[in-house]
Amino acid sequence: MLHPHEGHGPEMAVPENDGSLAYRLEDYMLSGGFLRQLNEFVMKHLNKFEDVQGGEHPHEWHDIFLEYERMLKQRVEAFLKAEGVSAEQAVVAGERAKAAGNEDYKFFEYLAAAVEYERFYSVMLEFKSGKRNVQRWWQCFYREY
Repeated sequence: MLHPHEGHGPEMAVPENDGSLAYRLEDYMLSGGFLRQLNEFVMKHLNKFEDVQGGEHPHEWHDIFLEYERMLKQRVEAFLKAEGVSAEQAVVAGERAKAAGNEDYKFFEYLAAAVEYERFYSVMLEFKSGKRNVQRWWQCFYREY
């Protein structure tokens, strides 16, 4: 499978199902509906963000963050409730899995961006620079042979 962050060229490595919260979150976040919704959000707001290199951020960016936060809350609320964890706890589980060498965990970062403004700002700059890209979201579900 291809990973939408990596230019659609390399085959996407899918995390192995180890039964962990990190895996379940990653699996939940990797859905066509979410990726389409994320792409629409990014395309709507992408060109509003700039790298201010430590300078002041316009209030509009924080308003966009709050919109993103609401979107993600609606998207993952049922998952978090079923798991009995907070968004922060789910993000920590993803970070721990990645820190333990499970580099295939990537989609939890979108939830992390809804928890902390600075992460959101970084993610939006990565979309703007092309480091992240979900415009061709459907390629996540195809395996190249």
